[in-house]
Amino acid sequence: MYFLIITFGFLLAMRGARPAPLQRPSEGLRRIVREAVDLFLTTSLILALFALAADFEEIRASVREYAILGFGVAAYLLSRYQKKTDVFFLSVIASVFIISLKRPDLSQGILLAGVISAGIALFQTCLLGLRYRFLFSPMPASIKGWPSLCLLAGLISMVLWGLWNPAF
Repeated sequence: MYFLIITFGFLLAMRGARPAPLQRPSEGLRRIVREAVDLFLTTSLILALFALAADFEEIRASVREYAILGFGVAAYLLSRYQKKTDVFFLSVIASVFIISLKRPDLSQGILLAGVISAGIALFQTCLLGLRYRFLFSPMPASIKGWPSLCLLAGLISMVLWGLWNPAF
């Protein structure tokens, strides 16, 4: 779960939506919260549809056999309906697949979807704040590129790893 949060948190922060304006971090925070809620609701809806379909005796075997295809189609249609990017679609399909492997119970799956969405939002918030401080600090322009941003993401992931182990 941890690597899912870090990977898709970084991808959604970099390519998930149009870039957040760094001059107004509050708008970026609103966008992060909105994306996290959309991720949670989309993941929960797909998990609920899967649990509903698995309850019918006649189609239970087909639902289990074609689960990843069903997850993919549902995630694709919901992400296109919401006009989200492909990174959002990939994060939804990966989180739904991992949750369905770990927790077949619907209530535990929805709780885990909330944890993943909150973790991704926390990672994106930390990265946005550090990017803001980093880009508007008096450093040479040659240091303010992708390698430094990836180093910041790695440091955030180590801090979250330290928080993740005692909590879970």
